[in-house]
Amino acid sequence: MTLAKDYDYMTYDEFLDYQSSTNQKTEYSNGDIFYMSPTHPNHNKVQNELYFQLRSILNNCNKCDVYTSDVAVKFQSVEESYQFEPDVMITCDNKFDGSIYKGIPTLIIEVLSSATKDRDKGIKLNIYEKFGVKEYWVVDINLKEITIYSDNINGKYRCIRTYTEDMHIEWNKDNIKVKDIFIHNI
Repeated sequence: MTLAKDYDYMTYDEFLDYQSSTNQKTEYSNGDIFYMSPTHPNHNKVQNELYFQLRSILNNCNKCDVYTSDVAVKFQSVEESYQFEPDVMITCDNKFDGSIYKGIPTLIIEVLSSATKDRDKGIKLNIYEKFGVKEYWVVDINLKEITIYSDNINGKYRCIRTYTEDMHIEWNKDNIKVKDIFIHNI
């Protein structure tokens, strides 16, 4: 993900105009735009496995849906605006305005890559925490581990746990084996 700096500052409305005029996937971070680059096949396999595992767990849930990276989520306050495209996201309400989700997701997952890891573990972690995302998972393909930030109370994650390949994640009264998330890597 590369910071685009051919401008001084871009408002959110200018970003939407810019985004609609280009084929380049972008994210917006309170005045800055970031170009998104194609992912490695392992990134895509891990993302898909997470989607399938979570979709399977939520199979009988009429309230929640699982989305992948082409669905945007917008976070906005009086002073700041952000629009990201998480690798995986679960929403349990219908707060969509077209293809942009304008609520607070129940779960966001980012799969680290060399281009995104600093943003995923930095600005995105801070924004997801600040705006009240209940759970945020950071998936490290190289280390084959998943760090889960949870129990968000008043904009602060109270629990941070890292799960390795030999562990399982208890989620929504079900279990996800960490090794199964990474099983299809090439």
